[in-house]
Amino acid sequence: MKSKSVILLLTLLLMAAVSLIMPGVGGAAMWVGVQGGPNFVANGDIKSTFGTDIERLKYVKTDPSFLGGVIIGYDFVKEGYLGYDWPNWMKYFSVAIDLTYNDFSQPAQDVQAVMPIRPPRSLVTIHIDQAHGYMLELSLFFIAKYGFFPTPEIPFGRLIPYVGVGPGLVFSVVDTSNSFFAYHSSDSNELGIFTEAGVRYMVLRNVSLDAAFRYRYVFPSYDRNYDSSVGNFYGVGRIIAQSFDAIFRVNYHF
Repeated sequence: MKSKSVILLLTLLLMAAVSLIMPGVGGAAMWVGVQGGPNFVANGDIKSTFGTDIERLKYVKTDPSFLGGVIIGYDFVKEGYLGYDWPNWMKYFSVAIDLTYNDFSQPAQDVQAVMPIRPPRSLVTIHIDQAHGYMLELSLFFIAKYGFFPTPEIPFGRLIPYVGVGPGLVFSVVDTSNSFFAYHSSDSNELGIFTEAGVRYMVLRNVSLDAAFRYRYVFPSYDRNYDSSVGNFYGVGRIIAQSFDAIFRVNYHF
């Protein structure tokens, strides 16, 4: 029930964004796009509060996956939002709302566990089974850009390098059935942050292509039953998740 409520909330927020910058209001300043690309998650630690002698699992691997989503953006051009006459320098900036989805699953693997109450503090190797999950992220995206090769039809420039940064609301679920986090699934709502650097090419006046690299950081926590080769325990695990994404995007400009 909780996961359905969060997905509904994210959908409503996205619909609200559409209504605020819809073509009838934003004029030629608005653009929408579809995006996708490979998603890689760096090996990360799981910090635990299981009330046992396991403090942390180190360098836990996450499976590569595909990231997909949609984006809605607004350029601060002179035509302006609600007819506002933006300063000319604001043409170098844009804002967007970004919604992405990707798988977030861990394979069966051997990892090192920190055992702080076994003096001296030591590392032991344990085996953990697979876990399955996904991430859904709604982000606010602030963009700085510069245009090259202007034409009469595309005065800002046909080739547009850009950088962006923004906060994100990350909803994630880990299905712990038949895994080392056994017997139930758990979800998490956390704030994250991402940065993106890329280049946009204006194929036509109202069609563009983006190619970019994105880095995301989030630190979700899950209530879990923990089952491993050293026993079964209940507690909270926090995963350090750092994602590296190659983004390819097709946009339509109104």
